[in-house]
Amino acid sequence: MAAIEQLGLELLREVDVATANGFSKARIFRDAAISLLGREGTFECLELPGGRDALLGVIPMEVLGIEPDVRHQTLKVLPSESMDTY
Repeated sequence: MAAIEQLGLELLREVDVATANGFSKARIFRDAAISLLGREGTFECLELPGGRDALLGVIPMEVLGIEPDVRHQTLKVLPSESMDTY
């Protein structure tokens, strides 16, 4: 919650989620601006319970044109204009 408060994100809605601990409520916030490796986008974000570290999901990574390089444990920026683009 501290990160969400610091960023000043606006509550969009509450949803039911299923986790290993069972069902609970989670909050989704709007207009989280992400800037990573020279790419930028605005996304909804789901609040993690207990102040855990933030995670970057698959959808924002795809939209930003970034993919994980599992072998080297780094992030790879895909070209924006070529046959190998995202």
